[in-house]
Amino acid sequence: MPLRLGTFNVWGLPEAFSDDVSSRMRGLADRLPDLALDCLLLQEVWTDEVRNTLLEAAIAANLEVAGGDSADGGLMVLSRYPIRSSRFEIFRFRGDPERLAQGEFLGGKGFQTLSIEGPSGPFHLINTHLHARYRRARPRLNSAVRTAQLLQIIGVMSDLKGSIIVGGDFNCTREDMEYRIFSGLTRATELGDGRGHPTLSKSNYYKHHRSGPDKRIDFLFIRPGRDLAWRPAGTDRLFGEPERIRGRDRSLSDHFGFQGSVEMLPAAAAGLAGAAPPLDPQAFDLARLLLQVGRDEADRRERVHFRSAGGWVAGAFLAASLRRHPAVDRRCFLRSSAGAAALFALAPAIGYGALARVDSDYKRHAFDDARAVLAQLESRPDSSA
Repeated sequence: MPLRLGTFNVWGLPEAFSDDVSSRMRGLADRLPDLALDCLLLQEVWTDEVRNTLLEAAIAANLEVAGGDSADGGLMVLSRYPIRSSRFEIFRFRGDPERLAQGEFLGGKGFQTLSIEGPSGPFHLINTHLHARYRRARPRLNSAVRTAQLLQIIGVMSDLKGSIIVGGDFNCTREDMEYRIFSGLTRATELGDGRGHPTLSKSNYYKHHRSGPDKRIDFLFIRPGRDLAWRPAGTDRLFGEPERIRGRDRSLSDHFGFQGSVEMLPAAAAGLAGAAPPLDPQAFDLARLLLQVGRDEADRRERVHFRSAGGWVAGAFLAASLRRHPAVDRRCFLRSSAGAAALFALAPAIGYGALARVDSDYKRHAFDDARAVLAQLESRPDSSA
């Protein structure tokens, strides 16, 4: 019996940052009873309204649910098979605290790890949503951040036994380095080889203004257990049909979803996909390169923020000095203004100082932790098998 899988970014942000949220979520909820999937991985289930709408609909459709809590990074999994366990782990790299509009720092993105009792036995399912845009003008830095996040996932995968499926919104394409790093370091295969069925498309009602080419950034990877092999049973776009909202045909999200089916069979069966390829040596080199790019950026940010903090400290010192100048000290208004300016300058000085020290340290630690995972992988006896 094929295992039918799907992944879908529902774009469930607050109304101020999204469009038609309530109507779209009701439309998605109405489709759940007839959903021809065994497991559906959801991302951007951010608000209480979105969580409650989908949770109630899933329960009514006799689906088991993992996630749906405000601390789950906007992730939720719906399953027709029993969910034996589920846990969420936040990414160590979370973005820049001063770039609140991006939402990456406050969003608490991460990944869910589930154990599910499937038709061919238990398997692990990982649902994730990687960093979107760390620096729009520096794509290699974006790849560095996502590589650190993927290595955090890979570290968990290395401790799991049996078959593993990893899916979600990767915010990259198969041409990006982090895609090759992930597939090369996990021996996992994407169900559609990363091609076809674009999930970011100008044919989407909410993306008709896109100037770039259509592309797929939502993936489903599979790594069968040692005693199993897998055979593809088809892939397709998911939730591509329009939804009638306020008298117009719209889409269920600003993404389309992606779905694929696989058959899990004994590895001894002839002519089946599933023999695990060796780890890709070039994936190690690419990962090291990108992690160094990320660490160098953390060092650069520290220097910039320390300089900014120093400038504001100098401004505060100058204002405090002016307050004691005889010409200013004799005038109450000028003295008060100079004192206020000194206090005003201290706030950004403290803020930039904290960014320079605390934020830069946590970023360095995130990249160092990723390096440690990489070193562990490389030291394993089967790394070149």
